[in-house]
Amino acid sequence: MNGNAVRINVSLPFELVKDLKRYSKPRELSKFLAVAAEEKITKDKREKALKELLAGPPAFLDIRDSAKWVRNLRRRDLKRLKRLGI
Repeated sequence: MNGNAVRINVSLPFELVKDLKRYSKPRELSKFLAVAAEEKITKDKREKALKELLAGPPAFLDIRDSAKWVRNLRRRDLKRLKRLGI
């Protein structure tokens, strides 16, 4: 955690606060929460990036597969253009 800390007020469930106090070192609750938040944000960013990567075009082992994929993509695009009257 850097030296540019900002004080905030948050509300947490009572049982969670008990656990936080039990598992964090004395006088280091803010650091504990900051590390946990950073880990969660990093995990969420990683999951989002993976979903975006998997949603992209497929990876091809053979050039013929990629050429076929491009042809199909262009064919669908031509059908769409005709349907739209462009």
